[in-house]
Amino acid sequence: MVSKHLVEVSKVIERNEMAGLVKRGKIYYCRLQHGGRETWVSTHQTAERPARKSADRIESLFLREKATKQLTGQLLEVVKQLASGQLSVAECAGPLAAIEAVARQEALKVVDDLIPAPPLSASELWERYLETKPELKPSTLETKLQRFRKFMEWAGDRDMSSLSETDCRAFLRSLGDIKSHTHNNYLSELSSIWKALPTLKNPWGEHLRQRLEVESKKPFTIEQVRELLAFCRKNNERFWHTAILISYYTGLRLKDVVMLDRSQVTPDGFLDLIPAKTERTQKRVRIPIRPELAAELAGIELKSLKYFFPEEVETYTRSRGILTVRFGRLLKKAGMSGTGYGFHSLRHTFITEALKAGISLKHVQAVVGHTSAELTEGTYYHGEKNADLTAYPAL
Repeated sequence: MVSKHLVEVSKVIERNEMAGLVKRGKIYYCRLQHGGRETWVSTHQTAERPARKSADRIESLFLREKATKQLTGQLLEVVKQLASGQLSVAECAGPLAAIEAVARQEALKVVDDLIPAPPLSASELWERYLETKPELKPSTLETKLQRFRKFMEWAGDRDMSSLSETDCRAFLRSLGDIKSHTHNNYLSELSSIWKALPTLKNPWGEHLRQRLEVESKKPFTIEQVRELLAFCRKNNERFWHTAILISYYTGLRLKDVVMLDRSQVTPDGFLDLIPAKTERTQKRVRIPIRPELAAELAGIELKSLKYFFPEEVETYTRSRGILTVRFGRLLKKAGMSGTGYGFHSLRHTFITEALKAGISLKHVQAVVGHTSAELTEGTYYHGEKNADLTAYPAL
């Protein structure tokens, strides 16, 4: 009986019974309801914002007084039942523990009101985040820190525990005219820090994310690929000659081409690897090596026991954008630069030509490692299928 009453007491204490603000003349009043009765208490404020703060304080005091009365009543009820013999000393333990727990909660609320928590600075927030030991690569953690430093410069002495959505919008606007994906990267990085600390309310909502303006890549024609290869041979661009052949015949992305490992070439003539983009899911792809590509790989002068292109691996590790810029320059010199063209165009070329050749969609999907056939056909395929062709076109 007593324990049941205590449950009801805790529910009443937690329930917000403030009916709202009412303005009479120039003064705002806090309207409270309890037990079917309505009480109006003056906030002594004439502006709505300070009136709401006063109303919150009045409500807190009202609920605290009500909780005290109810807990006292429950404690007296236990004492009466103990004195009358309705409860034994052992049977009192449960109700008294319940009363103590609710009383402790109320006492902590009083402490929070009287001694507010100290403000949490951005630098302290970063230290707390590091204490969670996030499982990130060193390069990923460094990127996150660079973005957080920019946030710290903007945040100044703001309290991170009370950062609002308005503050988040203000910071994102302070970044200026940036691309949508950069805006969203900042949002994701900062949100992940708050999520790692569950005691903090995360103000970085997904609705702050910008709609990506994706620039679709265009595939090269087979003739363009031949021209690129001829340009590379003429200008002694050996690495790019081999990289273009690899991507044309396999659809591999630039990072996977650069990081191509000798152990990924199987004795039975396949490339067997886990692409960088599916590293988390450990999804492997197995791609047959065409004779033209096998001959190209066999002609590489090996300078490493592991990688085919150790110098490019070092460059890519230092800054992954360098090789992308270099390929852009190569296209410009070859007279093929333009919107939508880049190394990733070769992946589009591979999928387009494979489907044109009549190779099944499921087969192409498996080779390129896509999670859905819709992505393979809807995003990467450019052109009409030609089921009469039976093999991927050789260069």
